[in-house]
Amino acid sequence: MASEDTKDTVTVGEFLELQKSLEEEAREVLPWNFDRCTYSKGYLRQAVYACKTCKSSSDSSPGGVCYSCSIACHADHDLIELFNKRNFRCDCGTACFEESACQLEPKPQDALNETNCYNHNFEGRFCWCKVDYDPEREEANMHQCVLCEDWFHENCIDGEKQGEKNFSLPDLDSFEEYICRTCTSKHSFLKLYKNSYMFFSGTTVRKNEEASATDNDKKQKNDEFQVETFVSTNKRKLGDDQEIDLKITALTKKAKNDIECKLERWESVMDSIDVDLFCIQNWRDELCRCNKCMYLYKSHQIEFILQEEETYEPPHDDDTHTSLFDSGMKLLAQMDRVTAIEGAIAYAKLRDDLVEFLKPFDDSGKTVTEQDIRAFFESKRSERKPSDTNSFF
Repeated sequence: MASEDTKDTVTVGEFLELQKSLEEEAREVLPWNFDRCTYSKGYLRQAVYACKTCKSSSDSSPGGVCYSCSIACHADHDLIELFNKRNFRCDCGTACFEESACQLEPKPQDALNETNCYNHNFEGRFCWCKVDYDPEREEANMHQCVLCEDWFHENCIDGEKQGEKNFSLPDLDSFEEYICRTCTSKHSFLKLYKNSYMFFSGTTVRKNEEASATDNDKKQKNDEFQVETFVSTNKRKLGDDQEIDLKITALTKKAKNDIECKLERWESVMDSIDVDLFCIQNWRDELCRCNKCMYLYKSHQIEFILQEEETYEPPHDDDTHTSLFDSGMKLLAQMDRVTAIEGAIAYAKLRDDLVEFLKPFDDSGKTVTEQDIRAFFESKRSERKPSDTNSFF
């Protein structure tokens, strides 16, 4: 037989092994039950999938759906897996998707999750480079920032992709989480943790902003950082409650039992230097919890950094480890007796007909093609009587 005819040929044994492999892969990728939408649970940190098919207009960003809706309502849509996003509520069936209704939990037509945040990830773009993500072609490792939850390429982090490698990343096994330079610049007091043994750090001096200050200027800047920057990083207008909190903090600092601020012991970092932090195991234990720093976490709205966040996971699917055959037998057992018997008889007849159909191929050694199988089932359909609407096959 010509190799041209056999290059895509598989044996029955190979097909069964492939089926088994696909079932195992499905169990790993989809281990949870997907019969309930998370909308009613409110805003959660949960796995989110952006649906480009259902976005409300060409100019808008796609909305995000929960794990269950990604399967039950959007399985055949253009989805982007965003992994975990905090404070996110499922958009399936809301005004964000206009006419697309949720199959799991109907919502009011005008429902809108105003607190949800949508960034370029929802368009399928990640990292500072904002390149469209293609899981089939992407080979570089990517790291998710603990704060902004965006994903960054390793060669973008160290500068290699831009043609100027600034530092080498630590080994993957040596750190657990990552904080990007954009976030340490936004929350500049975090830069000081580059001095801590609980963090590996990579530093980059911004182009056109290289330090030209004298040693005295640097010392003055360091002194100013310790005295003023902790408060000046809060760029929002202080409300009455915040002003009270600030006054309480100032008074508490004078107390003898005030916790010493770890950050004040460390060398400051100039604004022109970008800092990437690679956090080792139990790194949160190192975060300073003095009154001054606690005020900073609150004013910067990053109090969640102080403890590992709870991430919602749907209940595990009881049928995860069940094969397709076992699932079919389970459904058969749930049918009434007459229907189950009719189903078993229909299955036995189909099996016998298929064996009879395949026998000539076995005798002659001829390869069974997809067209042959399609022709067989098409003949079975044509044999059915128009009135046989309740038939299994």
